[in-house]
Amino acid sequence: MRKTDYEYNIRGYRYAPESFHIYKGLPGQKKTEVSLSDEQRYQIGYLYLTQGIKSAVGYVKHIERERERKCRLYMTYGFMLGDEPRKYVYCAEMRCRESDPLSVRLRTFREFRDYLAQSGGRIEQGAECELDAHYRPVNIRKHYVTADLSRPVVIRLRVE
Repeated sequence: MRKTDYEYNIRGYRYAPESFHIYKGLPGQKKTEVSLSDEQRYQIGYLYLTQGIKSAVGYVKHIERERERKCRLYMTYGFMLGDEPRKYVYCAEMRCRESDPLSVRLRTFREFRDYLAQSGGRIEQGAECELDAHYRPVNIRKHYVTADLSRPVVIRLRVE
């Protein structure tokens, strides 16, 4: 199944390429303006007038892909282990963008800290077991590590 293509509309005054604006939206819905700098709007107007709408839309799509690529830098918080001073624990699912406001980053930190505080900072690191004659686990032993909630660390994640 193919996803729906966006429709693009370009408006501007022919003799002032910097006055061009481009609007994007799904077919049959209201289109919103794509925010661009003055130089980018000038370039769109120039491409639209000299090479046609396909070239101008291609330039806008290039700008949008570049913006999406920049947003792939995330961060999360973790805590150093109490027993092993060079190791730490973190949760990659509890993350936020590095460019998010401080309130969002602080909420991410507090959620992870509160999650660990429920178990006293104990985290299951692994498990060992023996198998019986029918390959069922018996004598299950779980290994735990304890996070020191007074020693937070910032972890930067790159999602590709």
